[in-house]
Amino acid sequence: MGLQIIICVEADKRSRTDNNYINQTLRHYYEITNDININYINMGGKSKYNSREVLKKIKELSSDYKLGETSVVYCIDTDSFETNNTQKKELDDITAFTGKNGYDLILFCHDVEEVYWGQHVHDDNKRDTAVRFVKNKEICNVDTKRLMSNKLSKYHSNVLNIFDKYLKRKRR
Repeated sequence: MGLQIIICVEADKRSRTDNNYINQTLRHYYEITNDININYINMGGKSKYNSREVLKKIKELSSDYKLGETSVVYCIDTDSFETNNTQKKELDDITAFTGKNGYDLILFCHDVEEVYWGQHVHDDNKRDTAVRFVKNKEICNVDTKRLMSNKLSKYHSNVLNIFDKYLKRKRR
């Protein structure tokens, strides 16, 4: 029986920066066999998490997949949730939305680049930095503990905790 994982990411369709980090994580840590189907929905910003377009795409991908179960995972940057009430409310709304719909939520504190690089990356450099991450196999230099956090703390994520629910880890 197969498994489809629909991964909703903030990045737009053109840059696909988040896709690069997630793909590298999946390839590095997990056995991705032919019965596993990974699909991305590039939302073009986290505020579009419940937009008609995103929800329509989730529904289409889910109903088109006939080989097994489908799971939906949202990947969201926390941004400055500790100091910015607007960003905190948005994060709370997304958390409530994913919970209500039975979706999993991967959080990158404060953003995906901080988690994987351990430092802030300026918006103008995000695309080139993501390409360099793939090209230089930088996933090998990321501390696995930073990818397995159960709490929101700077430079950390729960990305492995969530994918562990669905995928088998590679032996190291």
